[in-house]
Amino acid sequence: MTTPFQTQANGLTYTVVEAGRTWFGALITGTVVDEIFGDFNTPGFAVQTSRNDLGAVATENGLYAVTGYRGQSFPQVTPTTYEVNLVLSAPGFQDLPVQVTILPSATFPVVVPPVVMRRLPVRIQGRVVSDTTGAPIQGASVLSVNNPTPPPNSFVLTLRSPLYSPHALPVSVQKVTMTSTGSATLTSDANGGASVLNLSTRTGLAAGSIVQVANVSLTLVEYGVVDHLGPGAAGAAGQVFLRNALNRSYLAGAATTVQFVNPTAVGAAVPLTADADAGDGVLLASALLSVATVAVDPGAADVEYHEIGALTDSEGYYGLDGMGRVKEIYLQASQGASTQVQEWFVEYDQAVNVVDFQL
Repeated sequence: MTTPFQTQANGLTYTVVEAGRTWFGALITGTVVDEIFGDFNTPGFAVQTSRNDLGAVATENGLYAVTGYRGQSFPQVTPTTYEVNLVLSAPGFQDLPVQVTILPSATFPVVVPPVVMRRLPVRIQGRVVSDTTGAPIQGASVLSVNNPTPPPNSFVLTLRSPLYSPHALPVSVQKVTMTSTGSATLTSDANGGASVLNLSTRTGLAAGSIVQVANVSLTLVEYGVVDHLGPGAAGAAGQVFLRNALNRSYLAGAATTVQFVNPTAVGAAVPLTADADAGDGVLLASALLSVATVAVDPGAADVEYHEIGALTDSEGYYGLDGMGRVKEIYLQASQGASTQVQEWFVEYDQAVNVVDFQL
């Protein structure tokens, strides 16, 4: 408390006691970088705080500060440790949660080490046609191949269906072969985002079984791990609940094939060189796997199964969703002995990148 003093206003005398003095300024500072390009220059970069007593300012080149009254927000009269939760956001980037620990002995402003912001993935799509007739080519594969010069330290694997769950390092990917043990048909449409299949039979299925859902042309293929079966006898028609929600939609009846499959590991597992997010359609690995099917995080409770690369439909069109994490990608279209490789610098400011091929 400070010494009381008197002041006059409107002919009246007031005795005033100052409760204390406080200081307003930057309490937390930090910077962000672009995972792919390094430098960050994005209008609209913003910071949200979990506390109403704190504000935030940010610049488009990735500098930010959390502001407030130090004595009110972080009083030092008791040995208290504070946690401040921030969410960093910018157009074209994934929101990034950051937790800052304020220790009793902290010197303000507390400097947060630089953090990496990850760009939102985009879609790469296009058409594969004959270089002589211009006719569409059905069943051509489109997948990532090595950068010829110089050889890369990390290899890009493209997935036909994006990941369902995040996978933190250490994690690996392994080639598998799938053996069919039974089949069924969808008795009702399965919409993207759904984790329940209505099947004509569930014979042979149990928790942990693998179900392959695909359209007839195999341009769409997904694998689901069974969580549990719905009511009714196991061999009868009914519901199958998956651990993961489908990325795509599939029509009932003959438009969709449903296979019950068993995976068999082939060769050694390949470590990933970077973690993976749900929705990623690429994996960064220590070796290139130009194979049909892979297991992501084999042996783990959240194992996933995916096809490598895309296939073209009857009109020659293909699509790869969840393309991100890299500055450039080398895509190869092939059918039989005919191949074409294109180097593509991913345009992250475009939701859809178009890459066409002529074979």
